[in-house]
Amino acid sequence: MSKYLITGEKRLYGEVEIGVAKNSALTIMCAAILLKGEVFIKNCPKIGDISVMADILKSIGSTVYRNKDGLYLNTKNVYKTRLPKSKTSRIRASFFTVGALLARFGTVKISKPGGCKIGERPVDIHLDGFKQMGATVTERDDEYLITAPKLCGGQIRLRYPSVGATENLILAAVTASGVTTLFNCAKEPEVKDLCDFLNLCGAKITGAGTSTIRILGVSKLNDGLSYKPLPDRIEAGTFLLLCCLVGGKSVISSINSENIYFLVKKIRNNTCNYKHFCVNIYKEKLYIQSDGLPCGLGSFVTAPYPLFPTDLHPIVSAVGAAAKGQTSVTETVFESRFLYLEGLKKMGADFSLKNNTVTFKGKRLHGAYVTAPDLRGGAALVTAALAAQGSSVIDNAEVIMRGYDSFSEKLKGLGADVKLTYG
Repeated sequence: MSKYLITGEKRLYGEVEIGVAKNSALTIMCAAILLKGEVFIKNCPKIGDISVMADILKSIGSTVYRNKDGLYLNTKNVYKTRLPKSKTSRIRASFFTVGALLARFGTVKISKPGGCKIGERPVDIHLDGFKQMGATVTERDDEYLITAPKLCGGQIRLRYPSVGATENLILAAVTASGVTTLFNCAKEPEVKDLCDFLNLCGAKITGAGTSTIRILGVSKLNDGLSYKPLPDRIEAGTFLLLCCLVGGKSVISSINSENIYFLVKKIRNNTCNYKHFCVNIYKEKLYIQSDGLPCGLGSFVTAPYPLFPTDLHPIVSAVGAAAKGQTSVTETVFESRFLYLEGLKKMGADFSLKNNTVTFKGKRLHGAYVTAPDLRGGAALVTAALAAQGSSVIDNAEVIMRGYDSFSEKLKGLGADVKLTYG
């Protein structure tokens, strides 16, 4: 087990660079199966989820290795279509291999995917879409057998704008026969990033970033590309929020300002007075000046992009727990997002939880020994500990390292008192 040891109330100064998006890199790794050859993902983050996905791809015949510039994959010799349960049970993104394997081989067998225990995350939208493209789905115990000798295009309406289902169906459709039109698609930037990558490889996809995506099937895709995914908006949002809370003068670089602007605008509208607290964007950099412990952030409701992302819900809550005033977060995506509240309570947070809304009356927090319940909940506890009086231990730090590359090193680079220990 690994732990973060944190002494709070250390203001942050300096610059931190945001890495490429975890959720883009993972899906592009799955898309590589379709290329039947080489691809290089520039600046691919060194995080747990990427390592697990690399192991999954190796287990079915891919060559995967990392150098100082990124991740190299060669899927020419992929030969297996049964995914190892020991790996797929660890990350939900493992299920994104299904669309690509189905398109390439016409069959795939996979266990139900794992990942953070943040609520019901059914794959029925994925499966319904595959069925409409001509696939047969057989469920046995906790395993799916999906077969489709020939995938055919058609008109598919998603009952919910699921990011994963949108991406999986795109992967299945790029080499399918005819035209596939997806309605009620996810509009998240990571979906568009996947489509941009596939189009560079020879796919014919239009409408990415809108609710309707049209895919004209092609006979093959081209390999040999290098591609750098877009910046990670959740990492950017995490650093923005914790820098605002802890105080100091910091710069967050290598961001996509459009993808983070909703949060910047929300913070400005609720807390900025441009004297003691301000957030500005200039040339893909965020400039933050804060006296620490800002006013309450008001109300947030999680929703699909371009609205407030569920992945930032716990971090906003950490700010709300320590900020001066009231903050509320209503969760509409994952009903079990609230597991981090136990840790905040140990730090002295004053909150009430009713149905799917948590409301905080901000107060000064104190250090405590807490356990990270999941990736984003763990990041929230780190955020709270950075602002708390005294020292904290965040146990189960490995779940945080699933999604944040060099988290402790980046925090230390800003002046935080953070130490990562093992054992």
